Amino acid sequence: MLIIGEDDQNWCPCESAIDMKAMMERAGNSHLLTVLSYPNAGHLIEPPYMPHTRSSLFKDVISHQKFMVLWGGQTLEHSRAQEDAWRKLLVFLRKNLYGDVKTGASLVSNL
Repeated sequence: MLIIGEDDQNWCPCESAIDMKAMMERAGNSHLLTVLSYPNAGHLIEPPYMPHTRSSLFKDVISHQKFMVLWGGQTLEHSRAQEDAWRKLLVFLRKNLYGDVKTGASLVSNL
């Protein structure tokens, strides 16, 4: 499963997703790839109800120079992406790890 936040300001996930999809198609495994894409969601699509972090400050280990990384995302759309992606990820894992999805599994999670 590939989850993309379309407002990712760290790098362009769309290009990577296109590359991964093409590789899966060439290998004859496109049926194994599920792509979820969320407009106005940022780079880090965490589990639901986690705080939305639009940026982080890092310090280079060698030069000790500080730099900021922008993750992007609008709060409301990002939180909706978190909920939707989490629900779909649980269904995906149940289906692919257990071979079957029980009735209602796509609608309810036991958090």
